[in-house]
Amino acid sequence: MAFGGENAESYYDDGLTASMKGEVDRAIGLFRKAIELDNSLVPAYQQLGRCYARKGELDHALSVFNQVVSKRPDNHAAAMDLGLVLIQLDRAKEARAAFRRILESEPANWRASLGLAQCAYAEGNWREAVAEAQAAQTLGGSNFQTLYLLGRAARLAGNKELSNQSLERAEQMMQKTAEMTPSAPESHYLRGEVCFALEKFGVAREHFRDAEDRADTTKSYAAFGEYFTKADMIAKQGLCYQRLGNTERAREEGKRVLALAPDHRMGQALTALN
Repeated sequence: MAFGGENAESYYDDGLTASMKGEVDRAIGLFRKAIELDNSLVPAYQQLGRCYARKGELDHALSVFNQVVSKRPDNHAAAMDLGLVLIQLDRAKEARAAFRRILESEPANWRASLGLAQCAYAEGNWREAVAEAQAAQTLGGSNFQTLYLLGRAARLAGNKELSNQSLERAEQMMQKTAEMTPSAPESHYLRGEVCFALEKFGVAREHFRDAEDRADTTKSYAAFGEYFTKADMIAKQGLCYQRLGNTERAREEGKRVLALAPDHRMGQALTALN
């Protein structure tokens, strides 16, 4: 029974709590129970889809978001979730259509504009990704998600100055967040991601290690649109070692990854390094 009683709202609230704690499997069960008790509770569908996305069960997530959007085409949050899952499924063209539909009715929606940048990035259109990210920045300001994507796209587009400026600002944001919540792994992991993009592989490895030290193997973490686990934190350390030329240590990190997640693609790639 849910903490607040045998009703859909209580199961939904408990699901949100579990999700925020990183207890994704438990959250899925709670959201499904909420839907069972009230199949009109749209937020429960959305959160269920997000949990499936965090677990990498993208087909399940896609099915849930499609249900919501078909019933509630004006639900822009669900349409955003749908677009992001489509990108992960290598269906950027469909994702772009979803984001454009949002912008048609809400031109100032910076998240949808950033979604277009993510589509371009996924397709390897670096200059388009930069332009769309800058448009999102104009609409929504210099938030972490926009700066992080802009920095990576600009680097690949050959604009190292813009890349460094954007990524350094993003790293400063995560540094402040880490200082406010030092025991939380999310900000340490994202600092590692930004430093990796800046090609500061030694520093990035330290941040990934800091994240690992604070992480729980049973949880799945989410922050600023990024999903990751303790296995991912170890894998990224291995990738840093590989970039630093320490192949042997990279393989060892790969083995640690596979001990936690045998099907982890990056872990498998690391252990196969020559």
